[in-house]
Amino acid sequence: MSEPIRVLHVLNTGSYSGAENVVITIINNLKSCKNIQCTYLSLNGNIKERLEKENIDYYPVEKLSIKNLKKAIKILNPDIIHAHDYTATIISSLCFSKAKIISHIHNNSPWIKKKGIYSYVFLFSCLRCKKVLTVSDSIEKEYVFSKYIKNKINCIGNPIDISKISELANAYNVDENYDMIFLGRLTEQKNPFLLIEIIENLAIKIPDIKIAIVGEGDKFLEIKEITENKSLTKNVKMYGFVENPYPILKKSKILCLPSKWEGYGLVAVEALSLGIPVVCSGVGGLKNIINNQCGEICTDKDDYVQKIIELLDNDQIYTIKSNNAKKRAEEFGNIDKYISKIVGMYNLGGIR
Repeated sequence: MSEPIRVLHVLNTGSYSGAENVVITIINNLKSCKNIQCTYLSLNGNIKERLEKENIDYYPVEKLSIKNLKKAIKILNPDIIHAHDYTATIISSLCFSKAKIISHIHNNSPWIKKKGIYSYVFLFSCLRCKKVLTVSDSIEKEYVFSKYIKNKINCIGNPIDISKISELANAYNVDENYDMIFLGRLTEQKNPFLLIEIIENLAIKIPDIKIAIVGEGDKFLEIKEITENKSLTKNVKMYGFVENPYPILKKSKILCLPSKWEGYGLVAVEALSLGIPVVCSGVGGLKNIINNQCGEICTDKDDYVQKIIELLDNDQIYTIKSNNAKKRAEEFGNIDKYISKIVGMYNLGGIR
């Protein structure tokens, strides 16, 4: 029997969110493939508890550096390095190991749109990769140097397992009901300051509105302080990191995503699958997911406030969009096809 293909997934985060969810989904669905062996390498953080629960091999590092990654490569001897997002791709390419590299880009950062040090370095890194996977076609369209790696780019989307989301959403009970929820990292990308402005205006018009903010990030403490200073604590519950946030999502009426940029927008599909309309910015992959049948794409603060109030006040409109949300989500259910593509790339195409 031949040796299994050893795959090292490399991430520059230590928390759990969209990209991490994708990697865990890939690894879990490959456990039945005896010829593929996966290890998860990332910053040491609360992702550790999730990986232990999922029984996933974990190699933590204090910093994702060339030195630390070279050490891991020497110990784990991977055939394939599956590098997730830009920093992991760049550092993996600079290790000059014998392992084949797959770059997997989960978001379209603003700097990819123009010529600069980061876009040049990423280009040179991609030239050392066998494949460059993207979660939406917006990444290829926006990357200023995409024409030079066009033959490597494969828009693969995200793995969506509708039945798994439903299972997780019923894992425990949540006593509170929410009119709106934000679910994601509290970082510049997700536009949390606009989110607070939206909430402040909603609270003026609907004084008893209840909103959940689920997720951590470098803006968490700042957002928490703002909610306290603006006397929004009676309206907003900040959960921080929640290992399984889906039961909270299920008890919410609307998902709000005012992101400045996105790759795919996985949480939007997850919300739709639970019958939750999505009000969002429409950046990146969101514009391919959300339409006015299952949610709303908004342009500014006032637009968000108006559309959210309309959904909360009009039961008929809400019910129609909620029903359409579930139907829309079914269009994105693709877990079997997605995993087949990943296995194909690991086994074929000169990867090994």
